[in-house]
Amino acid sequence: MSSSRKTKKAYKTLKISVVCIIAFALGYFSLNHISTLERPRFGNTLYIIGGCVFMAVSSIILLVTLKDQFAPKKRRSSRHVFLKDESRKSSSSRSTPKE
Repeated sequence: MSSSRKTKKAYKTLKISVVCIIAFALGYFSLNHISTLERPRFGNTLYIIGGCVFMAVSSIILLVTLKDQFAPKKRRSSRHVFLKDESRKSSSSRSTPKE
């Protein structure tokens, strides 16, 4: 069952990575090619901002996805704390409270 989870997680990571790379390429194309045309359809500013946003968002999503895949969270091991059992001591060893 463990290998099945790993396979599904790897497949999901691959799909997200491919989509992010395509989005990054679309943003790069928009920023460097369409925005440099003399009269683009919706104006240069839209393509410049859109290209930068596509590239930034896809980069962030890709980095977070790859970080989760290859650097998983480490489980914190809890330290066991054993409290002293006061009830096992004899009554003679207990000190009487001083007034």
